[in-house]
Amino acid sequence: MKIFCNKEVLINQIQKVQIANIKSTLPILNNILFEAKEGYLITLGTDMDISIKYKQKIDIEREGAVLLPIKKIISLINSLSKEIEIDVDENYKASISSERFSSHFIGIKKEEYPIFPEVNWKVSFNLPLENLLDMFKKTVFSASQDETFVPYCGILMILEEKKLILVSSDGHRLSYIKKDINIDKNIKVIIPIKTVQEVIRVFKGIEGEIKISLGDKEICFEQENILIISRQLDGDFPDYNNVIPKKGLIELNLDRDNFNSVIKRVSLMADEKRSSIKINLKKNLLLVSTFTQEVGDAKEEIEIKYSGKEIEIAFNPKYILDVLRILNLEKIIFGITEEANKGMIRQEGEDFLYILMPMRI
Repeated sequence: MKIFCNKEVLINQIQKVQIANIKSTLPILNNILFEAKEGYLITLGTDMDISIKYKQKIDIEREGAVLLPIKKIISLINSLSKEIEIDVDENYKASISSERFSSHFIGIKKEEYPIFPEVNWKVSFNLPLENLLDMFKKTVFSASQDETFVPYCGILMILEEKKLILVSSDGHRLSYIKKDINIDKNIKVIIPIKTVQEVIRVFKGIEGEIKISLGDKEICFEQENILIISRQLDGDFPDYNNVIPKKGLIELNLDRDNFNSVIKRVSLMADEKRSSIKINLKKNLLLVSTFTQEVGDAKEEIEIKYSGKEIEIAFNPKYILDVLRILNLEKIIFGITEEANKGMIRQEGEDFLYILMPMRI
């Protein structure tokens, strides 16, 4: 194998297939596959749960394939000049050179690497990539990192009645988003958090449509020269409809940036272990406060239009800040149930809901 390539192009291609936080103890997974074939350089990375393949046109003098250590190769190529030559001999010794620099890696033959999944796809459909990434960003942050309950470690994807619904929860909060799509299929799968994070990372800045395919246990995301295949999560996702308040909701229009700043300031004085702030609704006033015996207290008022009964509720401030960070409109709608047993944040004109469970006061 012998190829000539631009440094920036090569680094981008390698990083696309570099899967973060590989937990497997298999040393071979610390490598990526380089294969020069039919005018394309193909790179492949996997952690056995997710596999990412990327290909692009490149100047090839001789076809071939080799496995190289991903971290070392990225560090080396980042240090080189713009034009790079990679030459691999029949013993998988890879020479990487640029201008007056040269180096040699002891490579590994292609056959040592896990085979890229071959799946019998049963259902396929296309979506605008921009819409999918937006929906993923508005749900992935509230999924659980606790693997004791597997379904919460992913995002529920539902396709029904020409609507795409994504739901995530960690038991303390829930994100729900829905978009109308012109696809008449019925699907329900749970996508692992890590897969969603990789899709967001790999397809960032890319436009157009993305093809999603489903097998019995796998899901695939594909666009032009990029292919991601992942396992689905097993188990049943709890009925999210029971969490979403249907009535008795008091809604307030707030400035997102101001609300975010108030929550940040007041939470600086909250107890680090319990991390709780209190929200009081009074006539034309929303009061955010916290008190700890060890540290002290803080409070700040926000003027609102409200004339109902006084309500007191407590939340983990992190859960409020998390959602405010990913919303993109200047105004948000902040809601509290009349029984003070749930909170809600949404944006006008979008089928997005964020439900918060309260803390004990």
